[in-house]
Amino acid sequence: MHHDLEQVIERAVRRALDTSIPSPWKDSEQAAEYLSCSAGTLKTWRARGEGPAYHVIQDKLIRYHVNDLDAFVRGKVAR
Repeated sequence: MHHDLEQVIERAVRRALDTSIPSPWKDSEQAAEYLSCSAGTLKTWRARGEGPAYHVIQDKLIRYHVNDLDAFVRGKVAR
């Protein structure tokens, strides 16, 4: 009986995780994949003040919002 309960809980958790809404925030690797470029290219663009808008979190984490990535692709970059 205990084993059955574990299976029910595990299936419920898997369903919840499978249907969760993905975060709109992407790290450099994810953003690079989204844009079909490299994380190094994004780093170069940041250093030059080019590329998509990004956010620095706690003075060390770089995050890109999917809306900013989409705006960059459309040529509408707001810095």
